[in-house]
Amino acid sequence: MRHLSKLVLCGVLGWGMFLAGPHAAAQGPIVTATGPEVEMHGGFEYIGQQVPGQGSSVPMYGVDTGMTVGVSRHLGVRLDLGYARAGNLFGSGHPSDILSYMAGPVFFPVRTRRVSPYVQLLAGGARVTGATPDGQGGYVRGYANELAWAGGGGLEIHTAREFSLRVGADYLHTSYWDPNFALAGQGNLRGLVSFTYYLGGRRR
Repeated sequence: MRHLSKLVLCGVLGWGMFLAGPHAAAQGPIVTATGPEVEMHGGFEYIGQQVPGQGSSVPMYGVDTGMTVGVSRHLGVRLDLGYARAGNLFGSGHPSDILSYMAGPVFFPVRTRRVSPYVQLLAGGARVTGATPDGQGGYVRGYANELAWAGGGGLEIHTAREFSLRVGADYLHTSYWDPNFALAGQGNLRGLVSFTYYLGGRRR
């Protein structure tokens, strides 16, 4: 009798949970996309490379990609990878390129359904190659893989729920060899146009 009572009680509890499940689920919306917001971006970059010892900048063109993970609605952490190249630098017959890999915080002071301005500060490294005129008809060639950082901002223009167009500009600091074969800083201006795809997480 005691075992029969236990079986009846278990059956009642089981059926009660089964019948109450759909009713409980109907009390509110299903919660989805509650994790951090994640975005991937890819596009094009322009760099006005400042060659050490030269008075003019060299135009470089390339690609930029990376991702942004939202910490809150107004703050995120961005990974940025870029590569730009210029051919036949100063008529030397040798190209120059900059491969940058940086990460850092990005701040969105205002976020609307259509436009979100941002400010970012990135730090990491950059591998730079080139051909610096040595003043004697020759060129200083090689590569430098040194600390790099960038600071600037731009706009994200939301074209759809999952996509946005990002337009920005920043100051990119790298290093390369000067005419005396000593490392010198480069103050480069960088322009970016990229397409952003929203992977998931908190909605805007």
